[in-house]
Amino acid sequence: MKFGIMNLLPFAEGKSSADIFRETLEETAYAEELGFDSVWLAEHHFSRYGILGNPLVLGAAIAERTKRIRIGTAVVIAPFYDPIRLAEDAALVDALSGGRLDLGIGRGYQPIEFNGFGISQEEASARTEEIIDILKLAWAEGSFSYSGKYYNYNDLTVYPKPVQQGGVPIWRAAVSQNTFNAVGQTGTPILTSPNFTPLPIVRKQYNVYRQALQDGGFDVESYDFPMMQQVYVGTSEQDAYDTPRKHSEWFYKMLGSLVPGEAGKAVKGYEGYETLKANIADIDYDQIVAEGANFGTSASVNEKIRVLRDDIGVSHYIGWFNVGGLDHKKVMESMKRFADDVMPNFR
Repeated sequence: MKFGIMNLLPFAEGKSSADIFRETLEETAYAEELGFDSVWLAEHHFSRYGILGNPLVLGAAIAERTKRIRIGTAVVIAPFYDPIRLAEDAALVDALSGGRLDLGIGRGYQPIEFNGFGISQEEASARTEEIIDILKLAWAEGSFSYSGKYYNYNDLTVYPKPVQQGGVPIWRAAVSQNTFNAVGQTGTPILTSPNFTPLPIVRKQYNVYRQALQDGGFDVESYDFPMMQQVYVGTSEQDAYDTPRKHSEWFYKMLGSLVPGEAGKAVKGYEGYETLKANIADIDYDQIVAEGANFGTSASVNEKIRVLRDDIGVSHYIGWFNVGGLDHKKVMESMKRFADDVMPNFR
């Protein structure tokens, strides 16, 4: 298995934004030292839920501080970008890192963000599909032209080009079953998390994705099957239960306030979020621990990952160690216990 870390960069009380960026860089450098394979950075705007407005800027800083670990976005919110600037910025980070960038792309889901940028959320899916097409054209050799509903270019040659042959690998965020199916049909890698969807449903979604890959003629065995999950490795079961509690509860409170899905008021294309919003509103901490998060001693964290590997087929476990602004020292200690006592059992 591969192992990564995920960082939302939550703006918890008692810290400055500069503290959060500095700590994220320290945690990423430490992840490489501990033997993790990847780091993933989330984009968000206009709330304390996450304050990283451009993962590629932080990705460039990480590229200069590391040598081996892959740098992923989880995700850049495509509709908020000019496609050409996104292609250029991603290629730059790929060059600075020596070909270590993975570009996770999503359409976004928070109404506050679309309103802030003055972009219709109903256009998000169509804009995202056009942007992905443009990225691939921009990274290819030579010039290109493109005619779409939202973006049009005539005889452009974009520089720099990515270091990786074929361009920067593109990953797609997936929450709904329809997305798993659609993304699988294109042969695109996925990013998902049980922090948003209960594990039994995730199991069904992965099966839908695998079937779509097979139906499309893709080699399923060659694909990463990643999963992002809140994780805290405690010194005891009590420590593992108590330490992340207020931080995880803060995360879900913030998430519930930001997702679309007011009953009967769902944005077109986001109808599935009504169920997600309702589930978050009803969730309590014991449910979080039982169904979404992986909080425990090394032994119990190890067992949950074994189940994910054996029952669902997860091959790339991405730990969300900084849960809701958890203390930096606690994050580093949890990462160390995870690297020492969990990772060796799956390699």
